[in-house]
Amino acid sequence: MHEQDIHSFAKLIQVSKNEAFPHIYDVELAGIGRLEGFDSVECHVVAYPYSRQVEARHIAFRPFEEYVEDIAGQQRSSYARIGEPFRNVFGILLGSAILLIFACFKPEELFSVESIISVFGAYTIGKEIWGDLENWLIKITDNRKLRFQPRYYLYKLERHTTVTRYTRLARRQRYGMAMILPDKMDFIQQSNSQTIRMYFNQDDYAGIAENKVHILSIHIEPESLTAFEENGYLLGFKISLNRRKGPAVQSVELFQSFDGASRGCLDLQEIWKPEAVLCRRTTSVGRFKWYQAQFVLPEMHLIERSS
Repeated sequence: MHEQDIHSFAKLIQVSKNEAFPHIYDVELAGIGRLEGFDSVECHVVAYPYSRQVEARHIAFRPFEEYVEDIAGQQRSSYARIGEPFRNVFGILLGSAILLIFACFKPEELFSVESIISVFGAYTIGKEIWGDLENWLIKITDNRKLRFQPRYYLYKLERHTTVTRYTRLARRQRYGMAMILPDKMDFIQQSNSQTIRMYFNQDDYAGIAENKVHILSIHIEPESLTAFEENGYLLGFKISLNRRKGPAVQSVELFQSFDGASRGCLDLQEIWKPEAVLCRRTTSVGRFKWYQAQFVLPEMHLIERSS
């Protein structure tokens, strides 16, 4: 994708204050037809208030915070926790290696109690070893061109055919437009900030008749709204436009934020550039990610805010 093509995604994100409920900010994807050429789209949002009177607990990313709370409380939810297949695969590989050793050197004991216990123990230990190996790979490749990424998403949408259609209708009535849920997501609450990561498959947004769709609401406690708005806040967005090429995924990642009244991004020297977007090109295979290039696009409005 050339630079001039990236500029065609101006005003992709729209943030507007709800007229009926002034403590609610609605976040929408606009010009949804522009996304149909991509196999998936990711949207990450972070909110950080500047007032010391406002903390993360005074901010809510809905509906996702409720989904995570339901899962933590072992209640039924639209999302379910994603398992760790690599942990199980690594355990199976180590168990298989022990089984192969018995088959080669002690075939008469292949189905003995000792063999079964050894294989099961190797499988269990292998799963634990993978956790240490995973952390080592993340740490050793940090800040390199080729990195082993931590898991971005912990929850996956559980799709229910007929019930989902009725829920989609209800959401349209609630928000006054189509509302799409990401196929995968993660919600992170720290002491002073909230972060939501959303992953949309092409099926989630392709063929939607409306020009824009609702993706989440940011709720500020009414008692904290004045401090939140008067002291300002950081509201940052990352958009990743992804195309799959065989086992690899080629991505164009775009970053822009509201810093108080200013809109812009940090450049490669971490200097604030007003009315600019940081662009990054990457290629991923599994959790390995190659950072090919990054540059700043001046005079581009990826995100738009209205009161």
